[in-house]
Amino acid sequence: MTDQPPIETIDQEAAFEAAHHQEEPLVRDLPVRLRELVSVAACIGLGIWILVAGKDIIVRGTAELGPVFWPNMLGTGLIIFGVVIVLNNVLRGVRKADVPERITVSGIAMFGMTLAIAIGYLMLWNVLQFWMITFVALALFTLVLGGRSWKATLAFPAVTTAVLHFLFIVALRVPL
Repeated sequence: MTDQPPIETIDQEAAFEAAHHQEEPLVRDLPVRLRELVSVAACIGLGIWILVAGKDIIVRGTAELGPVFWPNMLGTGLIIFGVVIVLNNVLRGVRKADVPERITVSGIAMFGMTLAIAIGYLMLWNVLQFWMITFVALALFTLVLGGRSWKATLAFPAVTTAVLHFLFIVALRVPL
């Protein structure tokens, strides 16, 4: 036997209220809103810049998905997501659990290492072969950003590099 009352005696409204507890109050402090506004301004600004820069792309011939399609899609997507963030987080507020932690020295170091890996990847793109530099960069990203074991640090980059190599070099025949 269980300690629960028979199903006929359970108050349905009380059960619903217990299952769907009251929402916690939203944080609407100025520092939190400024943090959100900075990311929104960067997102919308980058989207507008991509749309404006995409106008300079020279189109030769006609195609369903021409060279202007992806920059326009990316720029429009950034603007739309920026507006969604404004409506969802800035105007409405955020839950206390969603407020980011304060910036730490280790976080800045992790960001710096990630940025250095990304810049190194772009600089060595034409110097080393695609699969080699992609594997090394992904392994370093995994290591810096919290790879839990050496298996994950090696397996994830190997599988991802193989998939990217097959997709771009074998299937699409992109000369990378």
